[in-house]
Amino acid sequence: MIWCGLDIATEFSEALSSRFDSTSNNTIAPKPDVFFLCSHSTHSLCLSFIDDCVGGIPESNILTIPDGEEAKSLIICESIFNWLQSNNAQRGSLLINIGGGALCDVGGFCASTYLRGIEFWNIPTTLLAMVDASVGGKTGINLGHYKNYIGTFTQASHIFITPHWLKTLPQTEILSGWAEVIKHGILLGGKAWQQVQQPMPNTNDYQAWLSILQWNIKIKSRIVSEDFEEKGQRKLLNLGHTIGHALESFSLDQGKAIPHGFAVAWGLALESALAISVSTEQETSQDFHQCIKEIVQNLYPPIHFTQSDIPALMNYIRADKKNNNDTLLFSMAFTPGDCRFNIPVAPESIIKVLNDYVGHPH
Repeated sequence: MIWCGLDIATEFSEALSSRFDSTSNNTIAPKPDVFFLCSHSTHSLCLSFIDDCVGGIPESNILTIPDGEEAKSLIICESIFNWLQSNNAQRGSLLINIGGGALCDVGGFCASTYLRGIEFWNIPTTLLAMVDASVGGKTGINLGHYKNYIGTFTQASHIFITPHWLKTLPQTEILSGWAEVIKHGILLGGKAWQQVQQPMPNTNDYQAWLSILQWNIKIKSRIVSEDFEEKGQRKLLNLGHTIGHALESFSLDQGKAIPHGFAVAWGLALESALAISVSTEQETSQDFHQCIKEIVQNLYPPIHFTQSDIPALMNYIRADKKNNNDTLLFSMAFTPGDCRFNIPVAPESIIKVLNDYVGHPH
């Protein structure tokens, strides 16, 4: 169940009360425990939200983990597993993830593997998590700097999304999530593509953001429902992510972590340049690339790497999960609404695009 609206307190309280009522006669867990996982930045938000909606949740049933990608590690997973076990979490227990995309990823992964799977809900508090990470049933953690190498396909049974959280975010977080909105606009074309070329609404404009959240959730949910385990068209959601993940991983290697959405935004720009080389209508794809590039340049700072860094980037691209043995496979957009997956690309073409980026100041 995905709920998107304004009165999240009422909706969440009713859902939680309903769950207790429906499980009260369950022989495995007559009174299932509820556990709350939050990040450092959402800790106070999490506690106040619990107090307002539930009340009486023991402090031991709340765990705080690091913000961002630092949380997506085996070490953090072990701490979550130990916390659940030490507090007697059972198969009838519920884990509620309150936070951004990384928090939803690691919380979902731990819930889907603890005791071979317990129920979990997501309450995404960042734009990135609202339009992407919390929706779709992908859970995961990183293996070193390789993004999302360990994970499961497991749906959260409830997701509660509200634009009210957006006003709590710094601008970098809004921009990071906006990259996924741009991606969805490219996938849909039409009015959605027109909207992502306009300025973002003010975070106090809840109705404008509610409309944006709703169409983003709708496009992602539709694709996911038709291809849950990413055998086919769900790969379209990886637009911008092959080069984007490589840029993100490379930056981590350099000790200069960048927001996920910033990497995806430049991934969209660079991969749209790559699409020109395999397009049957190169002039149209060239115009489209220029449009994406201008959007990205106007919103996102450049990601710095040199020609000597390209081999390291190529190593990450070769390790991408979408590849088939030595064949490098991309999801590509040729024009708004015309997107395809499993497009084979020669390494030389990728290297050329990366070289062109290095050779032209941004």
